[in-house]
Amino acid sequence: MKLIGTGLCLVLCSLFLFSCAKKSDVKISKSLEGFYEQIGYGRIVSITDSSFVLYDKTDLSCIPVFDGQLSIYGENLTLENDTLKLKDGINEYKYVRLSTAPEMCGDEMTEKTKNDPIFNFEVLAANFEKHYAYFELRKVNWDSLYAATKNKISSETSDPELYRILEDMLDSFDDGHIGLDAPSEVEEAAENLRVVREEDEQKDDKVTYGDLQIAQMISDHYIKDLKTSRSKLVKWGYLENEIGFLQINLMMGHGDLSLPDSLAGMSYLRAYFDALEALDTSEEHTKLEVAGIKNTLEKVMSDLQESKALVLDVRFNGGGKDEVALEIMRHFNDKRRLVFTKKARMNNEYTPQTKVYLDAAENAYTKPMFILTSQESASATEIMVLSSLLLEHVHRIGNRTEGVFSDVMEKALPNGWEVGLSNEVYLDTNGVNYENIGIPPSIALNYPMNRQDFFRSLANDLNKDKQKIIQEVLNILN
Repeated sequence: MKLIGTGLCLVLCSLFLFSCAKKSDVKISKSLEGFYEQIGYGRIVSITDSSFVLYDKTDLSCIPVFDGQLSIYGENLTLENDTLKLKDGINEYKYVRLSTAPEMCGDEMTEKTKNDPIFNFEVLAANFEKHYAYFELRKVNWDSLYAATKNKISSETSDPELYRILEDMLDSFDDGHIGLDAPSEVEEAAENLRVVREEDEQKDDKVTYGDLQIAQMISDHYIKDLKTSRSKLVKWGYLENEIGFLQINLMMGHGDLSLPDSLAGMSYLRAYFDALEALDTSEEHTKLEVAGIKNTLEKVMSDLQESKALVLDVRFNGGGKDEVALEIMRHFNDKRRLVFTKKARMNNEYTPQTKVYLDAAENAYTKPMFILTSQESASATEIMVLSSLLLEHVHRIGNRTEGVFSDVMEKALPNGWEVGLSNEVYLDTNGVNYENIGIPPSIALNYPMNRQDFFRSLANDLNKDKQKIIQEVLNILN
């Protein structure tokens, strides 16, 4: 998953073997009892009778994240010798049995230790030092950054001050999959501590747009006989010259959760994410999303089957579920093929590569197809673009994608805050890593790189952009 904020249970369950169900009538075999370490992800699971405890582990700490009744994942979970394997979506996670209980796991921290600013910084730093995959690629001098940040922290540092210091450090990575989450009152107080720069005091009378707002302006202007999914996140119809147009604005939010049809935009997404809390597992969430987008795309492809070409607009799509991205691209693929690999960093090594395949559609759309991207196309959206690189009938048009591919690895801090980081490396079939640089278009439209400048350039002349896209498609068709 590439978006934070859908609930701790959903984010963590797929990574940690267990359902977050409050009740379980499944009795675990005594042969599974004990401690297991997840390979490459710095987590420990303790299994006792029918219950479990999950820990985030560093050399300095072993922090319990949650506990509950164990619910086994059916055929997706297997035991080979002393290794548990969990298949979840495109991922397979492995857990190796430990002969003894890990040091510190189960030991209760004092409140003073939990809230010590220096200790919290050291735990955060330990997670980055062991798992962050892109120090060199993003030109981060970790030793220097670590020392400079630590010098700003003392035992007297307040929570807002600590948050501001850590946020500044993390911002310097320029990585969209790094983030820090603390209680809202801490984040608000930290923001109030910042010195307002002179240029920030200047009034900017220019109109600003949100992703969904500009996406709606595009679809309303570009598409004839506009149709939408229930979520309004998918919109389709025709441009001109028998060119189909499909706009997908998020790689999640597509499942049927029986929400009112009247909901749209952020109101829909807030209700959707709230409803997800009722689900037990990440696997259940993934299946819900894939079933939803599959159902929608069956309608889309039926409506657009007579088109001479199709434009898929994901310029405003910031990501979501990789499995949704692959399900979308499957409709344009006529045979199963390896499309990329992924691996996770652990110390100075990596986990074995996971090979990811793109399945075929029975009646795949193999006429000319154009994926319309921008620097706002990120995360799971980039997984979709990555999986298109071997499809000869697919062209990429627009700007480079953002360049953030790894799943967000969320780690707990002693004080209850959470930090997210990029610990995985995605490679295409030629071994190319597009992290930080993004996937380039085959046809460049040279949009402004600044977010609001880009949005304004579209809003100020919708027809110009539409005609430019149509002309590039016709250039290929002719």
